[in-house]
This record gives sequence, structure tokens and C-alpha cells, in this order.
Amino acid sequence: MKISKRFILMLSLVLTALALTACGKQELVGCDKVEALRSAAQNYESATYIITNLTSNEIEQTFTFMYNSDNSQTYYCEGYDTNGYYAEYSNGRELFRERDGVGSAVSSDADDYVSYTKKKPHPYSTGQLFFYINGYVSSAEETTDDSGNYVYIYHYDTERLNKDMKTNMDAFATSYAFDGEGNFVYFRQTNSGGDGSYAYEITLENVNGITSVDNPITIGSQTTE
Repeated sequence: MKISKRFILMLSLVLTALALTACGKQELVGCDKVEALRSAAQNYESATYIITNLTSNEIEQTFTFMYNSDNSQTYYCEGYDTNGYYAEYSNGRELFRERDGVGSAVSSDADDYVSYTKKKPHPYSTGQLFFYINGYVSSAEETTDDSGNYVYIYHYDTERLNKDMKTNMDAFATSYAFDGEGNFVYFRQTNSGGDGSYAYEITLENVNGITSVDNPITIGSQTTE
């Protein structure tokens, strides 16, 4: 996998969007399906999110999670941040991180220690990766893709986004695809501007079907090529 800095920007947008709200709700085509998906994702017991760069067709990040019997959250995330390859595993108590192929355990009293629960879940496990702010959408359309899926495309008001999210985008759009039975197929996001252009896709696997998440991080050893 090779990372683009625009991917890091995308993740920042997702987290920043959590703090944004807009007054009123527009009746956008497909919004009922989109909102139902995001609502359902908040209650997933387990799932794997796969983020793929549509230009290179390379997977740039995966995130797998499940909840334990005590409502703590186990997860494994691997991908890239500003410093290169990064992996993190938590079983709700122990935390492990890998950087440049070297794994380490993070003490629970360390400043950068984190753990998550059903009441305080990891933000990637709540459906927030499916970017959607109803009040910031400037236009919406429905179409179909080559596979016959119904696709809802939302074009955003970049002037408002740039002001509120401190970005420099000329265009920003998201697409949600559902099959003929209403099942979610994929989410896509595209943006262009001062930081260049970027397009990525998110798909889901094993929704509510994961019973264990292994820890592949080995302390102190070279685990990635």
C-alpha cells in the first residue's frame, strides 16, 4: 500500500465533520436510505471497513471491530498517517501499536493510551466514515451504475465546507450505492482543490458476523515489508 496525503486529509474531514451541524433538513433524493444506513452502522456489533483509493485501486486502510461481552471494544486498524505505515490493536484493555514494522505495547497510564466501549466507541465504528451533512448539500441526484445499483450523489457547498472545516476544496461530492433490494453496496467520496484531487471507496464486510479479532502486532519485531 502507498499512501496519499489527501487520504490523511480525508480522515481529518471525517473527524472534523462530527462537530458540524446545520439548521433544518433538506428532502434530498435517497436521504432516507443514507440516514438509515448511518443509523444502522451506529449499532453494528462488528464489521470491517475497507477504504480503497479509486485512482490506484489500492487498499489504503482497513478497520475491523467487535464488541466483547463486557461491552468493551476490540479493534484492529492498519493504514497510514502522516508518519507512514501504522497499525493499532486493542482488546478493550491492552493496546498495541506498530510503526515502521516495530510493535510495542502501550501502558494504560501512558498519555496516548486509549480504549473504547459501546458507550464510547471508536469513531470509525459509528458510521461516521460515511460522510453526510444534510444541510451542507447544494444539489443531489439519482442515477444507476454499470451493475444496476441505485446511486445517490450529493454535491456539497464547498464555500461553506472550506469556511467551517478550514479546507481549500473546489469540489466535494459523495455517492451512496444500494442494490435493487436496498442493501448497501459502496460509498464513494471525491474532492479536488488546492491539495489536489482524491477519490476513494468504502465497502463493508462481515457486518455483525465477527466473533474474534486477532492481534497481528508482535512486540519489537519487524512485521511489515
